[in-house]
Amino acid sequence: MYAPSHHPARLLLPLLAAGALTVAACGTSSTDTATEASTPSPAAADPITVADAWVKASPGPMTGAFGIIANTGDADLTVVSASTSASSMTELHEVVMADGQMVMQPKEGGFDVPAGGEHVLEPGADHIMIMQMDTPVEAGDDVEITLTFDDGSTYTYAAQAREFEGGMESYQPTPMP
Repeated sequence: MYAPSHHPARLLLPLLAAGALTVAACGTSSTDTATEASTPSPAAADPITVADAWVKASPGPMTGAFGIIANTGDADLTVVSASTSASSMTELHEVVMADGQMVMQPKEGGFDVPAGGEHVLEPGADHIMIMQMDTPVEAGDDVEITLTFDDGSTYTYAAQAREFEGGMESYQPTPMP
């Protein structure tokens, strides 16, 4: 006699539902970037941290991001690019003396972060330049920043916008060939 409760499809239904939940759980992503940045996954303990992260509040069209990038790993790393939630155009910059004045320019080669060491991003020195801002960055806003390293790894963190009156250097773009 046929018993509907023993039909193979009914036995598979709970297994399929459990599998769907497992796949859905793996596919979720968090929007809490501060938590992601401060709590790396156990499977890939990140040797990178960013302390004292902040962005200069600005109505636009550009601003800078600062902080201390630390590398607790055994290998030197180089930040080769950055991206932000505030703009689709971001560059790594340095401030140098040119013709008797301090000017910003793209940093050739990126920011070196030695194994067991750190690299400081600060006004008047190396920093992340956020250009062609989509909207103003107001004091208290969080800006998500993703660093990309020479080994292909990335690190995402949140930097809070602050009022800051310094950093009035002129911008010297790299000439296009």
